[in-house]
Amino acid sequence: MFGENWGLKIISVLMAVFIWVQSLLLTEHRSVVSMPIVLKNVPKNLTLERLPRSIPFSVRGKGMEIIKFKFSHTKVYIDASKIKPGHDIISLADYTIDLPENINLTLIGPVEKQKLAVDADVFHQKKVPVVLGFADNFTRNRISSLNYKILPEQVIVFGPKRKVMQIHQVNTEAITRSMLDEHEFSLKLTEMDDDVSISEKQIKVLISSSYTTSKVLDGIPISLEPGQVCFPAKVTIKISGDSDVLKDFSAQFVKVSLEPNADAQGLFPLKVEVPPSVSVLAVTPDKVRLK
Repeated sequence: MFGENWGLKIISVLMAVFIWVQSLLLTEHRSVVSMPIVLKNVPKNLTLERLPRSIPFSVRGKGMEIIKFKFSHTKVYIDASKIKPGHDIISLADYTIDLPENINLTLIGPVEKQKLAVDADVFHQKKVPVVLGFADNFTRNRISSLNYKILPEQVIVFGPKRKVMQIHQVNTEAITRSMLDEHEFSLKLTEMDDDVSISEKQIKVLISSSYTTSKVLDGIPISLEPGQVCFPAKVTIKISGDSDVLKDFSAQFVKVSLEPNADAQGLFPLKVEVPPSVSVLAVTPDKVRLK
């Protein structure tokens, strides 16, 4: 008898809950639904910051329709064509909502805000150098002693002008000792703020097996105008450059001539021309006299 009574009571409670839920779903209510914001017609030269993700909207309809509406992820489309750089206000008086056809309810409007505050900035971009990162001083010193090349050496950063103008370089992840054994490796670039983008995700570092060295070339003749004679007539130069370049480098790649004007002692300084990949360290003698 006791068990039967409890069974009837449980059934009665369940039926009451069912009737109550059914009443909520089938009767009309007023509720608040948070709707995602989508700005349309944003000027192409602007970026937006601190934009609210959603707006609470007041709706009226049957409980079942309100539940369906909450799960429909319907968006609010707001015209942003008149936004100007700086702190601006967008009116919510003119908005568009594409209400799904299978949902029958009434949209009353925003619950509180009638205006939307946004921060807008002019879109800007500029080139900045890539700066290598190092795991320790050993890798830093080792790289500095090698011939290496960064590809690319510069990247483009773009985003809000206020932020982009404060960026002067882009750093890479740290180079480790194990990377030094490779002739080529890639490095990721450190990430910026969410609203600042970089033209490259990573860069390459190419390490050459060559090294910087020097070389002395003797007996290089001085180029003179017809009829001119100078003393001495030949010079010795010391040059520096990549070992692969200097290996086969000879006097035929060098041109020595006189500067147009002599000094107070009547001596003419020498002008030495070499390829851009080579540097002149010394010229002996560095001045000559015309006979």
